[in-house]
Amino acid sequence: MPTLLLPQENCRGIDTVYSFIPGEGQNVGQGEEYFPENIFGYPSQLATYQVPEQSPDQILSLGFGGEIIVGFKDFVIEDLDGADFIIFENAFQNPATKKLFVEPAKVSVSSDGINYFEFPYSEETLDGCAGISPTIGNGEPCIPESIGGDAFDLADVGLNNVSHIKITDISQIVKSNPNHKYYDPIMSGFDLDAAVGLHLREKSNTVNKKVRDQFEIKNISQNVYSIESGFLMSQLILYNVNGSKIDEKRFYNYEIMDCSELPAGVYFMRITAGNKIYTNKILVY
Repeated sequence: MPTLLLPQENCRGIDTVYSFIPGEGQNVGQGEEYFPENIFGYPSQLATYQVPEQSPDQILSLGFGGEIIVGFKDFVIEDLDGADFIIFENAFQNPATKKLFVEPAKVSVSSDGINYFEFPYSEETLDGCAGISPTIGNGEPCIPESIGGDAFDLADVGLNNVSHIKITDISQIVKSNPNHKYYDPIMSGFDLDAAVGLHLREKSNTVNKKVRDQFEIKNISQNVYSIESGFLMSQLILYNVNGSKIDEKRFYNYEIMDCSELPAGVYFMRITAGNKIYTNKILVY
């Protein structure tokens, strides 16, 4: 087994999933026995330039058009010198043809979980995408030149710090174009191995410290609410005043509920996780 070097103190792998919308064509690692632990921490130590990690307990397939939003419970990523975070996929070089097999994703980031800023990328060359650089699993996980993967600098989108990383598969752009330099008929969508923050700062108020084993609902704008949970998995049901179910969803740690399209009136949010139940009345106007 390769030796994993000790990471620098302000660098670590993601530990939170805010949302996941699977795409089409692939579902490796999506089962509850694997996900979300299979994308937490550092990238697979078994991955090499020519041998990708394929185990479902190490990667999550997004599928064509799939999207995931990830981050940290207790930290935000800061814009310091150089790259600020790295995303690891299971791209690899075919040893026979020397051609890279890639399944790209576009990347955007947010400081509030609502407004996202997309890193510029090229559909032709895939520059600026995640999923185009192989992972070198026995490298230093906090040094891009050593570990591989695709590094991103917050200065490129003009943000000082971010709490959310959104990864959206765009592999269909390549697979639908046989003339694309990275075309391969067996493409099935982006596979997330890990995401590592290189420059982290502790949040002033964290979900982990503030609402561990609890829930917190905030009105962040007119008829728009944020829900923070101290649990890994929670269920949210929205009822009207007559007790009729309006909406239902599962979420990981954090969710946005936009009620702006609902008729004015009184509603109730019921959040359940583990043996905890929280009910909150909201007014839509």
